[in-house]
Amino acid sequence: MTKVTRLTLDDSGNMKSRRIHLREISGDSDTPLETVGQDLRSARLRRGDDLATVSGVLKIRKDHLEALEEDRLDALPGRTYAVGFVRSYADYLGLDASQCVERFKAEIAGRSDSDHIPQVTVIDEDDHRRLPQGWKIIASVVVLLMIFAAYYLISSTSAMLSQPATPLPPSQLAPKPVAHAAPRPAAVPQTMLGSTVPPASSAPATGIAVPPATVAPLPPGQTYGEQNHNARVVLRVHQATRVLVQGPDGVAYINRTLNPGDIYDVPNIVGVTLTTTNAGAVEVDLDGQSMGYAGQGAGVAEGISLDPQSIVDRSNSGGSRQ
Repeated sequence: MTKVTRLTLDDSGNMKSRRIHLREISGDSDTPLETVGQDLRSARLRRGDDLATVSGVLKIRKDHLEALEEDRLDALPGRTYAVGFVRSYADYLGLDASQCVERFKAEIAGRSDSDHIPQVTVIDEDDHRRLPQGWKIIASVVVLLMIFAAYYLISSTSAMLSQPATPLPPSQLAPKPVAHAAPRPAAVPQTMLGSTVPPASSAPATGIAVPPATVAPLPPGQTYGEQNHNARVVLRVHQATRVLVQGPDGVAYINRTLNPGDIYDVPNIVGVTLTTTNAGAVEVDLDGQSMGYAGQGAGVAEGISLDPQSIVDRSNSGGSRQ
C-alpha cells in the first residue's frame, strides 16, 4: 500500500517520523488505489510543491515528471529511466519507493522499450541553431583568406613589370666607356661624333647594333656590383628601367630600377639570367665590347641568359639588334 512519512514531535519536543498510508492523509481508506503517477501527483500537491521545484531538486526534467504524473509513458525516455524517476520521486515525497516501483513495473508490464520514444541526447536548442551560423562565418573567413592570398601572389608577380617605359630612339643612344678592373677597348673617340660608322676592322663582331656616333654620351651614373671583380659581362642602362639579375639557384643579385648611365657588373657565374621591363634600354657589354641590347624595343625581356657564349650566339644571329 502507498505510504508517506508523517513528522511529529514527541513528549520531549524531538522530531520523530513514521510511515503512514496515503489513505490516512486523505482520510478516505475506502478510496480505490490510483496509478503510481496519480499517487505521486496527489502527494506532491499535498506537500505544496510545484513541478519546477521538484525538477530542480531531483535533477529530472520537468516534462518527464509531468509525463510520469499523467501516465504518459510514451513520453518517458525508456523503462530503466522511468523506473529510476519513480524511485527518486517517491523517495522525495516520502512514499514507499520500493512499493511504488513494484506497482509501476506492474503497470508497464508487457511494454517494451521499443514502445517508448528512444532516448535522445539533450542539446541546447540555441546552440544547435547557432552551429550552422558559426560554420558559415568560418567558411567566409577561409574564402576571404584565399582571395587575399591569390591577390597578393598576382600583385607580387606583376610588381616588377608594372613600370613600362618608352626607349629613346636609336639615334640618341651612345655607349659610355667605364673603367673596370679588366682591360676594355676604348670607347669611340669624340672626334668621330657626326661621322659615319667606323671601318669594319674597328667595328664590333657581326650582329652587334652599334649606336650612331651622333648621340650625346650618357650622364654619369652609379656602378652596381663592384664586388664582382673582373666581371666579363656588364649591363649599361640607357633609360630608367627595372633590372633583375638572378643566379641559377634563383638568388637575386640585383632587383631594382636603374637610371640612365647606371651600370651593373654581372658576377662570373654560369647560369645567370636577366629580366627587365624595357629590353631596348639595357645594353650588354662582353669583355669591354658592346654586344647590342637585351631585346627589341620597349618590350619585356624575361630570363635572358648572360653566359658569355649565349651573348655571342645571340649577337651573331642578330637577336639583340635594335
